[in-house]
Amino acid sequence: MKPQPILSLLFALLAVSAVAQEEPRQRPRPPATPGELTVPEVSLTPAQVDHILKELEKVETQIGQGRGSILSAALAKFRSAMSSESAAVSLYLECYKLENFDRKDLKQADFMEWRDRNEARFKDENFSKGLLLQLEYLVLTIQAQNVKEQKDMGGLVSALQAFMAKAITEVQATMKHTASGAVEPKDAGTKGAAQGRRGGGGGQGQGLGGGSPLAAMLRQPVKGTDFCRAYLLDDHLTRREWEYSPLNIGGIYDAVIFPYYASEKPTELAAQWDARINAEMALNKASRSETEFTLYYQETNPRLLWAKNNYLLAANINALNALADMLKIIQANPNHADAANWLGQFKAIMEKVAPPAPPPPVENPIGSP
Repeated sequence: MKPQPILSLLFALLAVSAVAQEEPRQRPRPPATPGELTVPEVSLTPAQVDHILKELEKVETQIGQGRGSILSAALAKFRSAMSSESAAVSLYLECYKLENFDRKDLKQADFMEWRDRNEARFKDENFSKGLLLQLEYLVLTIQAQNVKEQKDMGGLVSALQAFMAKAITEVQATMKHTASGAVEPKDAGTKGAAQGRRGGGGGQGQGLGGGSPLAAMLRQPVKGTDFCRAYLLDDHLTRREWEYSPLNIGGIYDAVIFPYYASEKPTELAAQWDARINAEMALNKASRSETEFTLYYQETNPRLLWAKNNYLLAANINALNALADMLKIIQANPNHADAANWLGQFKAIMEKVAPPAPPPPVENPIGSP
């Protein structure tokens, strides 16, 4: 029987170990710190190195195929569950049961009792909408894992932009402002969604959208949902250039959208910054009372505008317009908490872009005409 790749690699390593044992004993080194790569003090022949590297290539292929099959299976299941709200709830129940009952060897009766106790929440429209949006963002997250080049991110970027617009619209639909300007859920039914556990239904969060159970669900990283845990995906979702919280507008733009446009469509960066600012304002306006939003707008909108123009200036995109807008921000917001810092930054920029001072005039020597 032909040795399996793992066994072949083991045999090679044992051979290397035998060679190392024949070498003179050396003074032992202190143990490596956690995470530090340990390099053995052995000498390998070119043939041994070549053999081991070939075996590692085979193992790497097997690892890639295993990871790919796990992500592909989850992707197919999640897409199927996106067909309707009832399908999304069914998959949620299936995943919750697997993660919290089956893997803990609890009884079927325990799950049935939990399901009956939470039946009202599963029938809540905002809860099922939240599950659909979680699944949609999970699908995008899985698709993003193996994209290597910025030029290949175009489809995902467009999908992210559409997702954010949809998510914000859904959050807006769950909230209403009273005649006094206060904000509250549109109907009592939305309160049921806030009573779920953190993984699948989401607890009621603080801060942004704290009164909206739907917003609370979408502020959770998708890596922590019951969908992810049931399919053991958390350790396979490793892309760093990605935002894992569906409602983190700034994070999505900073990690994904801005880098794509900076690489592929730099002339459209200013418009993308405007889209980010508008999205953040719209989301916060839906989630805050009129007084709270006014204060938020006065503090955050100038800060985002400054960040936009500072970004464009650093990228040398419409630099003169960016400088003019930065000056306007300082002039319009002298009482802002960041005004002094902005002023200092702007002065430093002016010193760098100012033309060099002309040389002093040469004085005529005494007695010359």
